[in-house]
Amino acid sequence: MQVLGFLFAWLMVLNRPPLVAAFLGASQTTFDVCRTEDTAVRMSSSDTSTGSSRVTSKKGRLLVLGGTGFLGQAVCKRAALDGFLVTSLSRRGRPPSSGDQSPSSTNIKYLAGDAREKSTIAEILKEGSYTGIIHCVGLLLDEESGLGQYNRFASGSGSLPDSGSTYDTITRLTAFNAMDAAIEYAKENNNNEPFPFCFASAAEAGWPDMPGGSFVENNLAPDFLKRYLAAKRAVEERLQSSSSELLRPIIVRPSLIYTMDKPASLPAVGAFFIGNKIGLPFVDQPVTVQSLANAMVRSIAQKETRGILRFQEINAMSE
Repeated sequence: MQVLGFLFAWLMVLNRPPLVAAFLGASQTTFDVCRTEDTAVRMSSSDTSTGSSRVTSKKGRLLVLGGTGFLGQAVCKRAALDGFLVTSLSRRGRPPSSGDQSPSSTNIKYLAGDAREKSTIAEILKEGSYTGIIHCVGLLLDEESGLGQYNRFASGSGSLPDSGSTYDTITRLTAFNAMDAAIEYAKENNNNEPFPFCFASAAEAGWPDMPGGSFVENNLAPDFLKRYLAAKRAVEERLQSSSSELLRPIIVRPSLIYTMDKPASLPAVGAFFIGNKIGLPFVDQPVTVQSLANAMVRSIAQKETRGILRFQEINAMSE
């Protein structure tokens, strides 16, 4: 417990945004919904999909919300490589790198739209042939935290939130809208099996169920982290309570997500590994963004996969 307390103090007192993001556990998610003044749904000028590829995939279409964020990019690439026709919905709309000419990029369609608008996701699903939704939308530092201006640096994709961006609107509302649309889609398409919905949560959302977790949250966590976790838990609760006949809930709970080409987060990665190895029950091992993306995409295809996946299951599924 002292190790985590020291780590927390180190991250917050030094005010190093990338490391603050690391502590928040779900650095996998970034602010990737469209500003309210944008069109509800529009095709990005950087759409890379081809007409023929979008009607021949046996795996069908996969909708990735937040597909241009840190985790979302990895999910889109993995899904395309695995044979899905990918639709990415994000604030940017355009792919993160217009120079990406990899074979998988031809199976990714980028849309710009506001997931906070209830009709946005429903309009996309009208295209048909969707076999799952992956929700990667999130926000590290919201405006109410007083640290919103630092989200550009803490975010893996450099996103800057607008004045209406809170953990509730960006995480909970977008996920609730997506679940509503998915349920209606499942009803209208008479699916014989539950429609898979994968949500990127955070390991810290499970603190109340871990020895010492509630103490850490109640005594060490700042208010903005508590609100962040409240939004994650609200989504988890509703997703798991959804009718099993309509949705198949998949909840990934990574702690710190990292990639070796972002060295600023590596000190925190090491601290989390040490905390887990010495037996702190409320510190989960970090996972690579590639491993998490692999697990999320594969969970869509594996019909028996449902419920909460922690780092052990994430690593096992990514192998």
